[in-house]
Amino acid sequence: MSKKYANWRDYQNAVAAAFRNLGCSAEVDATLPSARGPQKIDVYVRFRKFGHECRWLIECKLWRAPVPKDFVHTLYSKVQNVGADRGLIFSESGFQSGARVAAQHTNILLQDSLEEFSKTAQLDLNRIPLTLVESVEPNVPPIYTFPGGYQPHHLLIHEGRLFVGNWGIPQAGNIAIVDPVARSIESVIDLDKYEAGTQSHGRRRVLQYLPGNMACVDGKLFVGQVFSDYVVVIDIETQSIIKRIPIPGGGEGAITASPDNHLVYFASNRLPRVFIIDSATYELEAVDYPPGGRGCLCVLHHPSEPLLYLGIQRGGKLRGISYAGGNCFIAVYDLARRRYAANLYLAKVTNNRSDDSTPICLTYDHEPRSVLVGMFQSLRGICRVDELGRQILEEFRFEPNERSQHFRWVDPLSQALHRDKLISVNRNNRELVILDKRSGRIERSLYMGEAPNGPRSVVVFGDHAIVSYPERGGLIFHDLATE
Repeated sequence: MSKKYANWRDYQNAVAAAFRNLGCSAEVDATLPSARGPQKIDVYVRFRKFGHECRWLIECKLWRAPVPKDFVHTLYSKVQNVGADRGLIFSESGFQSGARVAAQHTNILLQDSLEEFSKTAQLDLNRIPLTLVESVEPNVPPIYTFPGGYQPHHLLIHEGRLFVGNWGIPQAGNIAIVDPVARSIESVIDLDKYEAGTQSHGRRRVLQYLPGNMACVDGKLFVGQVFSDYVVVIDIETQSIIKRIPIPGGGEGAITASPDNHLVYFASNRLPRVFIIDSATYELEAVDYPPGGRGCLCVLHHPSEPLLYLGIQRGGKLRGISYAGGNCFIAVYDLARRRYAANLYLAKVTNNRSDDSTPICLTYDHEPRSVLVGMFQSLRGICRVDELGRQILEEFRFEPNERSQHFRWVDPLSQALHRDKLISVNRNNRELVILDKRSGRIERSLYMGEAPNGPRSVVVFGDHAIVSYPERGGLIFHDLATE
């Protein structure tokens, strides 16, 4: 039992106070009418959102042991009988795995720490509009910038919201939830802080971990926290960090979710294994990369088959031969049979040496059934691979332009599909390219502006391509309907 609270009543009052501080009405020991008679609840919370009253039922368990699943079922019944919007259980001692499973796919949220909730919950944050900045360069699209000089890197679209992994200077990281229609920030979730070390004059540096890849599962956002030991889990509705999953090798790597939202896959860039995470219990299962494989920056689950695609940076073999150099490959893991079904060598071999290319992004194309692989530091550009990972079907190559002065390759860092088009962000060329996805013919190239390192990520929302450009400090919105 937590020593921060004198007793269970003190804990109830602390929970109610936390919600009052967020602008909500909170009643302790409330008795509410319901379809099955009066229902007693520890804390009854009300607040307005989008012009409507929201009602939450909250149970507070200041116990010495984790809460079992029976209490999840009980609260779920109360929520239904009262007609409330959501139920929350606060427990400073955590929850049994059965309770987490029981809460999955329901409107019951399990909260491990009131203190953490109080720090990170932002239930009614006023939206902050992104600032539109015109470019001084001719024929360059304007950019929507973030306050505080933050630089957007990874992007994720989920249920009409845009999740932006922002990096700040000095090192500081957050997740901005953006309304892509209003082009405004709904909320900002700071990531964990840490002490960087005490300098000789006695001043401490407190920095923030940076966000890496993201995946949305069952109302939660899983984020690889770069340079830390964790993948963090954020409850999207309350914008609270609700779990830190310790990952051997740390939180640097690629992340994706299963189509049924039951599992999250974290492919480590530090250790040669992929971790399968239960999205309800957060239990881990580790699967080693194929022998010799190391480093991974992209992972993808087949949309309907039990196949997991891993873009491995190093350690592949071509017809049994490992060459000097990188030897990158794509590995296809059969989740049903629990074995690798294919390893496809992707590196280019010249004069008995492999190039140092690596798969950087993966996209499944339903028509034809195949996987598109963006290649970093490679003349191949984008490879189309059959969905079983047995052969390269074709290559979509790009030529460097006058802005790519130092490399022979253009580095297609990110890609997305829009109808019959393939959208690619080519970093070194500073461009967004629209291709016919079947023929690979380039239909249009759009210059994104000059800045160090070029644009980073692209997602498609409706008829718009949204591009992150870190060094320009914002997002570019391009209307694909005009193409």
